[in-house]
Amino acid sequence: MLYGLDALAHGAIVAMIAVLPATLLFWRLTPGLSAGARALRPFVACSAAFGLVAVAGALFALNFERGHYEDEAMAGALLVGGALQLLAFAVLLLLPRRS
Repeated sequence: MLYGLDALAHGAIVAMIAVLPATLLFWRLTPGLSAGARALRPFVACSAAFGLVAVAGALFALNFERGHYEDEAMAGALLVGGALQLLAFAVLLLLPRRS
């Protein structure tokens, strides 16, 4: 009866698992953007990581959720992934710049 909420929670869990590795991966791949504007490197890293979180949520939803509950799983992944990326962006902005 309430499987839609379960699917939403499943997508949110996938997002929580995928956010940290994706953000660290793109943070390590973008050191060349440090010389530019202050918010450029964190923005690029978090935006690209959000894309990977969306892909992880979609793959999970298509492979493991019931037929008509994929959209709920994707909604959970996108909502939680976006909120966690916003938090990660704020944390990365607070890191000191290397000269």
